[in-house]
Amino acid sequence: MHKNFLKKIREEKNISQSELAQKVGVSKQLLSGFEKGRSGVSNEVLQKLAQVLNVSTDAILSGKSSLPFDEKGRKKLTEAMNVVFKFYGNEFDKETIVAIATELYGMMIDFEATKTKTTKSKFKKSLEEKVTTGLAARCFLNSKK
Repeated sequence: MHKNFLKKIREEKNISQSELAQKVGVSKQLLSGFEKGRSGVSNEVLQKLAQVLNVSTDAILSGKSSLPFDEKGRKKLTEAMNVVFKFYGNEFDKETIVAIATELYGMMIDFEATKTKTTKSKFKKSLEEKVTTGLAARCFLNSKK
């Protein structure tokens, strides 16, 4: 799971996990799992978290608060969700699909933030390694059915 910045933002705002969970309408366990990178959250929950914390969803996912979650951001997240549903829609539960889409969205944001050819090349290689790992995991899971 992709690292996120929810815990850092929550602590900067002096809000406990329990308080944030209550305001957003989710369990403390869900927030804890997301903060630790063990699980994802739905687009709806991500939007609620951003609203309650008064930050952009990009700030939560990438730590880059200067990037507002505008129409462009919504389109990117929708694109990530569509790609994940296309390839994994019938294979995983909704929570896993959302976690994969959240990871993909974070990668898309990270790639856009790269400035030089060298950085883009390193990022591309890292992404290829992650995709290879994902495909290997998919094959492994399919062999266990």
